[in-house]
Amino acid sequence: MRPLSRASLLTLLVVAASAAFPLQANAALQPDEVAVIVARGNRESEGLAKYYCRERGVPAANLCEVDVPSTEAMEREHWRWAVRPEIQKWLKENDPDRKIRCLVTTWGVPLKVKPAKPDEAAARYLAHLQGERAGRIEKLNEVAAELDKLGADPSQDGGASALLEGMGGGDSLKQLEQRLEASLQAAQARLAGQTGEAGVADKTKLQQLAALTAGAGVLLQSMGQQLQQLAQGDQTPPLQAVQQFNLLRGRASGFAEIKTLLDQRAPSYERDELALTVVQQNTGLLGAVKWLDEAISTAEKNETGSSLDSELSLIYWPEDYQLLRWQPNYLRTTFDGSQLRETFPTMMVARLDGPDLKTAKRLIDDAIAVEKAGGLQGKAYFDARGLAEREGPPLETGSYPDYDRALLVTAEGMKTVTNEAGEPRFEVVLNEAPELFGPGDCPDAALYCGWYSLGKYVDAFDWRKGAVAYHLASAEARTLHEENAKTWCKSLLEDGVCATVGPVYEPYLVAFPRPNEFFALLTKSDLTLVEVYYRTKPFNSWMMVLVGDPLYQAQPPR
Repeated sequence: MRPLSRASLLTLLVVAASAAFPLQANAALQPDEVAVIVARGNRESEGLAKYYCRERGVPAANLCEVDVPSTEAMEREHWRWAVRPEIQKWLKENDPDRKIRCLVTTWGVPLKVKPAKPDEAAARYLAHLQGERAGRIEKLNEVAAELDKLGADPSQDGGASALLEGMGGGDSLKQLEQRLEASLQAAQARLAGQTGEAGVADKTKLQQLAALTAGAGVLLQSMGQQLQQLAQGDQTPPLQAVQQFNLLRGRASGFAEIKTLLDQRAPSYERDELALTVVQQNTGLLGAVKWLDEAISTAEKNETGSSLDSELSLIYWPEDYQLLRWQPNYLRTTFDGSQLRETFPTMMVARLDGPDLKTAKRLIDDAIAVEKAGGLQGKAYFDARGLAEREGPPLETGSYPDYDRALLVTAEGMKTVTNEAGEPRFEVVLNEAPELFGPGDCPDAALYCGWYSLGKYVDAFDWRKGAVAYHLASAEARTLHEENAKTWCKSLLEDGVCATVGPVYEPYLVAFPRPNEFFALLTKSDLTLVEVYYRTKPFNSWMMVLVGDPLYQAQPPR
């Protein structure tokens, strides 16, 4: 996923919207391509499912009853050995041609799957990461010793070297960084005035050690400073130096993009080997150790919990897929034309649920009513935090400024959405202040995306029927039923929205659909809600859940 940068705002939105077109042969999702998951023995679940089938024309034969616990959270082993096989069996018997493209979970079906219990494979993987780290720490200590030698003054009997060694090393990365920095500065100071073959050889070795420590990035930074100094002195830099700088800058940009793509893959030995190669080329041994520290932290935290709906997306996958973190969503626009979509078939999943049965039923009624009225209209509210400018250099993908910029781009792009008469379909309201919209600030609200109020819904809205809204914060879908919870997904549904998206556990920001992509498809194509969601969400077997009628078309076909 590329960071948003200098490209025109309108172009970004048009590209995002047109990315849906390759699916038009199958889109929009049809009622006979939907199956509904029902909690066996739960009369409310069965009643809601039958009501949905009647109202939307889903065949009655497409009801799949399963034995599930009555709690919102399900044990991982129960999912793996009982619920998943039962649904797979139903699909094999009732949909042998795999015509069904979407599953709908209903009131009474658990919301999330608990983390898996650590096993021998997880322990081996953690030990592997720790071994990779230990090897690089050892190499960094060797580099530090070599730098000490280059920085030592032979006339002082190793005094400087002894002082540097006294700063530490070993396994503490912070101490080792301090020692490397001091050793590097000492070596640079001693070699600055040296000439002759010995001096050139020592300087070459110093450059090699610096690159090994910090990667090509340190060379790029050094060359950039030299070119800047020449420019400030009204000197023309050598053409060869400029070409080499541009080459290094291009490589660094490419490495960063490759790392982003690899980080979006599920952890594995093979992925980690590639990622470490890329990271070490760009940021050296120090960068590789820092990357490993993050990977070790992930493994130790056992990030294997997920929404049940997200696991259902992989119902056709082999059982042994990696549970740590996430799997790529192969229905996303990124994979248009990729054979991976055929090799690893993905099921779209949405949920008809809410704080009470009446709310769950309203999601169906409101969606149908808005479609009959010609589509969703009203005001579009976007609540940024003032962390970024709409235009500017690329930002780190998945960072706070990156998503803040995405909100700015979304707000600008939504101004181009028109009705049949060519008039703006939505009045766009953008808040760039750190404070959120307050009570009474958002009348006639049809669309909303913003942040950041963790687990505390701010009732600033008067929602239009059919409204679609989501809040960028952690675990805002951790519960849909808990009576006193003020999480955003539950509260949005209570307050009147027709569809929302949120995570059941901490998802990391990069797991959310990018708002500029999501709202462009929602309002500029005739895709159904669930298709919009799966065209824009990055991961499956992860935390996100879509609550709403999957067949809802906020922009009905014209």
